[in-house]
Amino acid sequence: MRDPLAERLLATVMEWSEEDVARERPILQAMAAYKYDEYQKFSPGMRFVESLALWLSQFKTVRERKIAYDFVKKKLIFCSTAELSHLVGMAYPDHVRPLLLRRAAVAAGLNAWQVAKVAASQEFLTLQRSCLFLGLSDGARIDVFRRYNTHDLSHEQVYPIYEIAAGRSEVLISKLRASLASFSVPDAATAKFTTVILMDDFSASGVSYLRKELEGYDGKIAKFFNNDVNNLIDLNETEFYVLLYRATEQAQTYLKNELAELSHAKELNCSLVVVDELSSAIKLVAGDGEPIEELIEEYYDSEIQDEHSDKGGSGLKYGFADCGLPVILSHNTPNNSLALLWAETDQVRALFPRISRHNKKP
Repeated sequence: MRDPLAERLLATVMEWSEEDVARERPILQAMAAYKYDEYQKFSPGMRFVESLALWLSQFKTVRERKIAYDFVKKKLIFCSTAELSHLVGMAYPDHVRPLLLRRAAVAAGLNAWQVAKVAASQEFLTLQRSCLFLGLSDGARIDVFRRYNTHDLSHEQVYPIYEIAAGRSEVLISKLRASLASFSVPDAATAKFTTVILMDDFSASGVSYLRKELEGYDGKIAKFFNNDVNNLIDLNETEFYVLLYRATEQAQTYLKNELAELSHAKELNCSLVVVDELSSAIKLVAGDGEPIEELIEEYYDSEIQDEHSDKGGSGLKYGFADCGLPVILSHNTPNNSLALLWAETDQVRALFPRISRHNKKP
């Protein structure tokens, strides 16, 4: 739909006067052009203003539509591709490299503030090359991460998935040993990776990464440790970091506690690194009195719930695990966000339709 037609539809739905249209049009155009039109899960030809008009039209009264429209204008948080790429670019130089420099300084017997001297030391070069970066999902943007760090990191120490086939594992370890031999590192022929960075783009609850089940730990992090990686690392002598480009306070608190318990149970050394933290102040909680609560309750279809969403311990009105997020990612909407924003069924329409990893079988 062409923009002028979509704007007229929106004006009709909202019952705006000419003055209202003149006031709101620049705001909408800026929102759409700057970010929202880039949402990748819109249907072909769909843009933000049209999706907004159709979404608002499902609400029964003008008062409800005004509540929904005000919420989108004032509360919605959209993480664009450019923003995420910026966080990816910050991940190694601003967060991982300083950790390695501090460890290298101790190993080299240097003061941590002597950064240039530490960075030139064999201890740092060895530690940096012995660091293995693994993606926990496509969201890790491993291709972007590699391009940002070609000067510091080898292609053969950055891998897009955390489940490594035996053949690929042999390539990674042989390339590592060849690199360390070129640094004249003692025992390079038997060296293994000493640091593992498990990377992903976003976490709201942390539950999908690590959780305790009756039969033990489950989640992406647990699955990594269930792999046979003994030829790559010595589990109890390796530093493990879970690196997230963006995470909520709720996810950070949860993962720090779970990683501490996992470390204790399996005698590991696991830590969490977050590039950008989303404050808990953005979270919507049932009963807080926000006007949008009325619509969250009224326009909810429990059809979207399944055995996977039940792992969050609640329904999905306020998102998985009651995260209550008003957050949209450019490539998809997290199920931790309010269902009102992403749920699409015969009964409700989505503003930002979500593609789920777990599609229901017909």
